[in-house]
Amino acid sequence: MSTPSVTAVLINFQTPDLTRRAVSSLRRWYPEVPLLLIENGSEDESPSLLRALAEASRTTTTLLCNPRNIHHGPAMDQALRRLTTEEVFFLDSDCTLLRGGILERLGEALHRHDLNYAAGKRIFMNSRGFDVSPGPGAHPYIRPFCMLMRRRHYFMLPPFERHGAPCLTNMIAAASSGLHLIDVHLDDLVQHEGRGTAGRFGYRLGWRGKLNHVLNRLGL
Repeated sequence: MSTPSVTAVLINFQTPDLTRRAVSSLRRWYPEVPLLLIENGSEDESPSLLRALAEASRTTTTLLCNPRNIHHGPAMDQALRRLTTEEVFFLDSDCTLLRGGILERLGEALHRHDLNYAAGKRIFMNSRGFDVSPGPGAHPYIRPFCMLMRRRHYFMLPPFERHGAPCLTNMIAAASSGLHLIDVHLDDLVQHEGRGTAGRFGYRLGWRGKLNHVLNRLGL
């Protein structure tokens, strides 16, 4: 895949240790791929660390600092509206690339059909954003911890949002409109710690998140 057609995006909220590790692993295998670092309103040492990371590769890294935490989904939307490359590679801060080849594998899958929208680890969720088995009422969903997607399709769909599954509404609409969500095996290429930020600070969804959880438990 031609690297100038893709920009990598990594969003940080108060996990500078994880972010530094993730960026280091990305740069080990893809030193020339453009990277947008979004500092999402952290109140720790993150801003200074991310400035240092950006300065270390200033020709390929751009730093965007938000004055407050706008949450992960809206920050992803912010990146997609800011960038101009045809494709965007989202990598969570709690991920480590184990070896090269991940952009090539995701790109090969994405480019097989013009209606392919996003490629990565595909699971199924119910309409409230909880994992379920494939079947009636189950929606395909690409987990955005390590995901390659086409920007031009995104702008025809609802934006990513503040939610535990920030891409859910968007991807339900994508599938309904005939776009494809492509499952790609990644376990040999990326180590995902899982809940790196949420495990430390929660999802911060307030009463809406609690209500959504209760309603899901009740089967509503």
